[in-house]
Amino acid sequence: MTIARLTAATAAAFFVALALVASVSPLPDRVTDSKVYERTAEQVVVPDCSDLQCFRVLVPWVLGRLPGPSVLRWRAYAAASGAAAGAGVLLLCVGFGMNRRAALMAATMSAFGFGALYALHDSYTSDPLMYAIGPIVTTLLLSERTWLAGAVGAAGVLAKEFAAAPLYAWTLYQAASRQWLGAARTLVAANAAFIAWVTLTLTLMLRFNYAWGWNGVGSANLAGGSALALWAAPQSARGIASAMLNEFGALYVLAPAGLLLASPRFRRLAIVSLPLAALFAYVQQPDRALWNFHYLVTPSAALVLERVPPGLAWSTIALFVVGNLRVGAQLPIAPWGRIALTAALVLAIVSVAAAFRKPAPAVEHRLAFDEAGR
Repeated sequence: MTIARLTAATAAAFFVALALVASVSPLPDRVTDSKVYERTAEQVVVPDCSDLQCFRVLVPWVLGRLPGPSVLRWRAYAAASGAAAGAGVLLLCVGFGMNRRAALMAATMSAFGFGALYALHDSYTSDPLMYAIGPIVTTLLLSERTWLAGAVGAAGVLAKEFAAAPLYAWTLYQAASRQWLGAARTLVAANAAFIAWVTLTLTLMLRFNYAWGWNGVGSANLAGGSALALWAAPQSARGIASAMLNEFGALYVLAPAGLLLASPRFRRLAIVSLPLAALFAYVQQPDRALWNFHYLVTPSAALVLERVPPGLAWSTIALFVVGNLRVGAQLPIAPWGRIALTAALVLAIVSVAAAFRKPAPAVEHRLAFDEAGR
């Protein structure tokens, strides 16, 4: 099976599975941003809108033009974005020379990780699209399609500002690799995306009296702790630790070890992305912002799991997914969720120990886009 067919089949399977999870995930029992997004979807422009989410217009503009109940449209969008994120990670892994087994493992962990499943529970957000844009833009950059990647990023910032981050990360990667011409070209694309975001923001503010509201003002207060302070203030230390542990779970064990096994190119991209990850964790809610970088975390974890017996590897992934069904999709399986999270951490430790006792498997050097018939 070619990479193109494998990617399409994987995306389809992910979408069906995620749609099933979305159909049983309970609606949030707290205040969400749904009203802001629904107003934007219905009215397109909402004069005097005073909320940070008011500026994230692309997704509601598109979904508002589609038929059907609002919840169905938003959850279908979240499921489709999660499937696209997984498929994008698969292509990215193969593009970096990882074999298909590792690529499929990474794709599965991305599609069924905390961020993707939480988006099925609370779908009224631009986050799902960002989870897909990260690996897709990076794959385009890896295949030297800089201007197309820039166009995707420029469109993506109309949904959320993170869409420019993969472009800046790749600029840093090329600069660290002393690819000065390529870095300059990517920087132009990144800046074009940033300018598109600034233009949208100023247009909505000056012409339609939009404002960031308390959450936006708080996020912009860099000297006062930004969104990190707003998020942490009402929580206990235990609550903060629990939220952060839930975000990556077993990946906290697998990914750092996997970076030691990664190719120099992939490791370099991951390292130069750390400052951007820290920035977004500071200016956005950290237990959700960091999942934007799943496309670097799950491939690192997969590099460990590909070196252990398939039974151990897929058991670890299955437990990781079951745990996320509880903490992400909020399915009412609290006892099983806790057991799964703990067991996944234990198996992750076992996997790391086993991985470093075996030689690295062969890699598939031909890039995904070449095999697909670029």
